[in-house]
Amino acid sequence: MGILSHQDFCEFVAQEFEKITLPSVSERRIGISEYATDVIHYIQRDLNIVKSLITEEKLSWEKATKSITELVLEITSLLYAVGAEHTVWRHWSSLTAFGMFLQGKMIQVAQYAVLGGEWDFIQSLPATPVKSQQISEQVFWMLVKRNFTAANLPESTSNEEDNAWLQLAQSIPAQDHSQTEEALKEIANFWMAEDEDEWMNFHPRSYPDFETPICAVAALARHYGFTPISITPEQYSFLEAGLAIPEPPPMFPNIFCLPESSKVSAV
Repeated sequence: MGILSHQDFCEFVAQEFEKITLPSVSERRIGISEYATDVIHYIQRDLNIVKSLITEEKLSWEKATKSITELVLEITSLLYAVGAEHTVWRHWSSLTAFGMFLQGKMIQVAQYAVLGGEWDFIQSLPATPVKSQQISEQVFWMLVKRNFTAANLPESTSNEEDNAWLQLAQSIPAQDHSQTEEALKEIANFWMAEDEDEWMNFHPRSYPDFETPICAVAALARHYGFTPISITPEQYSFLEAGLAIPEPPPMFPNIFCLPESSKVSAV
């Protein structure tokens, strides 16, 4: 389609939505089969509302992008939860990344681009410093941009989850896969305990149905050679959005490319 723009993004999403079919396979989140069709109808309704507002000139393409990106993320989550092939829901994860890019949300761009397998797109992102104070986001951005000396990270903290992220900052570049696995397991266990098994259940219109930061860094580790060896089935299920292997054909730069002057601050 050419250079990524708000209008082209919104129109492309509308075209892709018409191609969606819900699979009748094993669900990844408990209870989704009961709600999936209704949720698709709700999303269609919301897309139609945005389209009508644009037609009536009550909504700009820029503001439409914000609304539609949220719906794209919901579709990504829905397709993942219902058991769609990894190449299918990851296609929508890539679209989420493009929508986030148009809003300048670089951390989210990188997370959903990694999950979608948009590796060339990731390399094209501006290498501006991340503004977030969260260690997880600082580590992830450092790993994405492969700038292993830029982040001002502590050696350790009193928070075990943060320490696991700091371990990933060392182990992924070093391809120390055993240490990477231990860190991923630590973070997965933390969030599974935090969610008290609710992560296994589908909650209509609450998304995403995976823990994006840890699944994104798991996908990044996988891309650089990590293969899990000792994780439990429950841990794998929690991390599956990142660890599963199949990736769709990338959309960048074949469908969307970026303007040469594209410079967006990380947020």
